[in-house]
Amino acid sequence: MSRNLLFTLLAAFALPGLQAQVTQINSNRSLSFDYPLTNNKSIYVSNTDSTIWATDGTLAGTIQLSTTIKFVGSLGSIVFLDGKLIFSGNTPATGPELFITDGTPGGTALIVDINPGPAGSAPDNDYALLNGYIYFTAERAAEGRELWRTNGTAGGTSLVKDIVPGPVGSNNPGNYELFSTGTYLLFAARTASSGIELWKSDGTTGGTALLKDINTGNAGADSSNPRMFYLLNSTVLFLANNGTNGEEFWRTDGTAGGTTILADINPGSASSTGVEVIPGFTRAIFSMFRTYNNRAFFIAFDGTSTGELWSTNGVAGNATLIKDIVPGLSFSFILLADAVDVPGKFIFPVADQAGRSELWQSDGTAGGTVLFKAFSPTTDENIFPIVLVPYTFTSGFVAQSLYQGNKFFFMASSATEGYELWISDGVDGTAAHTSVVKDINPGVPDGVGVANASYIYTSAGLYFAADNGVNGPELWKSDGTPGGTSMVADIITGLPGSKPSVDFFLVNGKILFEADNGDDPNETDLFAVNGTFTPVPIKLTDFTVITKSADGILNWRTSQEVNSRDFTVQRSFDGADFQNIGKVAAAGTSANVHAYTFTDAGILNSGKSIVYYRLLTTDKDGKITLSPVIALKTRNTAKWTVRLLANPVPENIQVVLSGVTDNVQLSIIDMTGKKLYTGSLLPVNGQVSLPAGTLAKGTYILVAESGNERKAIQFVK
Repeated sequence: MSRNLLFTLLAAFALPGLQAQVTQINSNRSLSFDYPLTNNKSIYVSNTDSTIWATDGTLAGTIQLSTTIKFVGSLGSIVFLDGKLIFSGNTPATGPELFITDGTPGGTALIVDINPGPAGSAPDNDYALLNGYIYFTAERAAEGRELWRTNGTAGGTSLVKDIVPGPVGSNNPGNYELFSTGTYLLFAARTASSGIELWKSDGTTGGTALLKDINTGNAGADSSNPRMFYLLNSTVLFLANNGTNGEEFWRTDGTAGGTTILADINPGSASSTGVEVIPGFTRAIFSMFRTYNNRAFFIAFDGTSTGELWSTNGVAGNATLIKDIVPGLSFSFILLADAVDVPGKFIFPVADQAGRSELWQSDGTAGGTVLFKAFSPTTDENIFPIVLVPYTFTSGFVAQSLYQGNKFFFMASSATEGYELWISDGVDGTAAHTSVVKDINPGVPDGVGVANASYIYTSAGLYFAADNGVNGPELWKSDGTPGGTSMVADIITGLPGSKPSVDFFLVNGKILFEADNGDDPNETDLFAVNGTFTPVPIKLTDFTVITKSADGILNWRTSQEVNSRDFTVQRSFDGADFQNIGKVAAAGTSANVHAYTFTDAGILNSGKSIVYYRLLTTDKDGKITLSPVIALKTRNTAKWTVRLLANPVPENIQVVLSGVTDNVQLSIIDMTGKKLYTGSLLPVNGQVSLPAGTLAKGTYILVAESGNERKAIQFVK
C-alpha cells in the first residue's frame, strides 16, 4: 500500500507553535520501510545506502546497526522469528546471504554463508514460516536454486531438498510462491517431466514431493503455474491452468485427491482471472481473495463482464456470482484489498474509466450487495475512493480494529470540495452518516491525494498528510470533526511542504513519519510526534465455546468497555447466515476485566455437525461492533485431538479440540519454561480462541491436558 495522504491546516497566527509538536530523530538518511521488532523498537532501512537501522522513537535510540551489511530486497524479504528479524543482506565478502538482527549492533550478523564468496546464495524475497523454521530458496553451484530452511542459526540452516538434482534449479527467483498453511507448505516447482506444478512439503526431504500434476503432459516453461495461495479455513485456494480450462480458481486440502478445480467460471480454454484486451496483452481481473463470514470473495471474468463479485466456501463446484457490479467489458476496478468490515457487511471501492467513483457494500448476498455512496471525481487521478483501513500494532501482531466502533475514514472526491477526507459510520450512504470531515484545501482543489497516502489510527484520532493549498503537504490529525481536524506541524513554510509519509505502526508509543525539512533536496528526515500514543483498543480478550451435557456454553471476557450496552449472541449453521439467539447486559464503562457467559441450550441435539457463533456488541449510543467467528463441532471422535488453525498465530490463538470427554486445561509456556497463561475448560468439542495480544513475538508451546493425556504444540507469535 502506498503510504502518503494529504490534508488541511491551521490559521496563520497559530503556525509558530506547531513545529514544537514534533521532534527530529534522524537527519538526511532517508530512513523508511519500517518493520516492528517489538512494541518499543522498529527496524528501518536507509534509502541512501541500504544500511539497517533501529529506533525506539528517540534521537538517542535511533542507531545504525551495521556499516557493512546492506539490506537487499523489499517488504517481502524480511520475516519475524523468535524475537528477531531475518532478512536478505549483502556484504562485500559474502554477497547476498541471509542475516539476522535483534535490534542491536552486536545482534546483527550473518546466519550462515550458504554459497561462500562474493556471488552469495541470493536468498529470494519469498519466505514461509512453518514449525519454527523459515523456508526460503537460495542458490548454490552444486544444486542451483532450491528450497532451504533456517531457524536463525548456522546449525539450523539446511537444504530441504534438491528437487532437480544437479546445478539446474527447480524454479526462478520470485516464482516459487512459498505458502504455509501452518501444517504444511505449498509452492510451485519445475521438473523436466512436469513443468511448473504444485508441490507440498512438511519440511523434510522425504516429505517434499509433487502434490499434483495439474497440467498433465505439459513439461513446458509454465505448465499449470500454481500461484496466489490463500487459506480459507482448512482449504487453500489458488490459481492454476490445467491446459483445458485456462487459468481458473482451484482448491486443495493438501491431498492429491482433494486438489481440484473450484469452478470453470469462464467456460472453455479462456481464463477467468484476466482478459486479453489486445493480442499479447492481458489485463488482470483478479487481484486477491477476501474473507467475510467464512467465505472468500473475489473478482472474476466470466467472458461477459469484468466487474463481477464472486464468492466461495472452498468446496469444489461452489463458486457463486454475487453481483455484476460493473457490467460489460470496460475497465473496472473493484478494490477488495481496500475493503473494511462494518456490522453486517463490508464496504469496498469501485471505479471504472467512464467516471464511476463509488463505495459499495455487501453482506455476501446478491440483494445485500448494493451501492453505498457515489462520488464526483474532478480528475482522473482522484477517481478512486480510498478506504483508510484501520489497523493497530499490539505486542507483535497486526489486527484490524474499527475506529470509534464502526466508523472509518476514507478519501473521496466531490464536485464542490475536490478530493478530501470523509468519515462514515457504515450505516448507509446518506449525508447524515457519511460526509466530508473538513474541506482542508477550500474549494475544488484536493486536500488529500491517492498517489501519496499514508496514515495511522490512534486512540487520539487519525494522523495523516494533507495540503491546505498554503503550506503544502504537512502532517495533520483528525478526530472526525471539522474542529478536531488541524495541522500538527508546518515543517517547511510555504507551498513545497515537507511531504510527510506517516509510518503505519507506533514505536514506543510514538508516531513516526518521514519528511523533508528543506536542507537536502535528495534526502528525508525521521520525525516523532511529541507525546505518548496508544493504538485503537481491542476490547475482547477471549471468546470460547464448550459443551456441557447437550448445551453449548459460550464464555468471553473484556479488558475494557466504553459506554457498552449489551452483547447480542448470534448463531449460524453455515457460517454465513447468522441469527440472534439471546442478549447479555454489558458493564457500561469500565477499565476492569469482565467475564460473561451464555448457554445455547440443547444445541448438541440439533443434528448439525458444526455451529458458528459471534458476538454483536452495542454501545449506549447505538454503535455496533462484531467479534471474530468461533465454531463448535457437535460430534465427537473416538480419540481427542488438538490443533492450531494458524501457525504463526495472529491476534488470537485459534485452538481446535475434538473428541474431548473430560475437562481440558490449556497452557501457554515460553521457551524458558515459564507458564504465561493457563485456563481450565469443561469438556470441549470445537474451536477455542485464546488471547495472544500480550505475547511478544517469539516461539511458545501450547499444552493441552485432558484425562491422563498431555499434548503439546510449538507455535510462533
